[in-house]
Amino acid sequence: MQLESDDRWMRAAIEEAKAAKAAGDLPFGAVVVRNGEIAGSGGATNGTTGDVTDHAEMAALRAACKALGRNTLSDCTIVCTNEPCNMCASAIFQAMIPVVVMGASRRDLAGLLRERKISIAELAADAGYEVTCRGGVLRAEVLQLFADVHRA
Repeated sequence: MQLESDDRWMRAAIEEAKAAKAAGDLPFGAVVVRNGEIAGSGGATNGTTGDVTDHAEMAALRAACKALGRNTLSDCTIVCTNEPCNMCASAIFQAMIPVVVMGASRRDLAGLLRERKISIAELAADAGYEVTCRGGVLRAEVLQLFADVHRA
């Protein structure tokens, strides 16, 4: 059942987000799943490393590409605690991932994240990229990670 597997993989992404938060970064996490196994995972480190590209999704994509020995992930799903930013969405499209599962949307964290005029689904449509986006998976659990996080 799709719902059960989305929840399972979102829990793994939440664990990555918790690790990122414990390390002093924002609680963002992501996993890339292939054939019922995690091919790559990562949490946000951009705030602690000072590298603007060290987002959770980018880390998960890098790990999956390395583990699988290729840069095309068309047989994978990426599960993200939060709606990917435009940089991460573009990387997801570049890797040809056909399914994106998300917990919270950018709108859910409007006080923390910068507003975007275009969502991942709209960005995909504009790029002519076909992607299935499923949102709101374990949304309340994801939002709980941000309960004590305030914009600097």
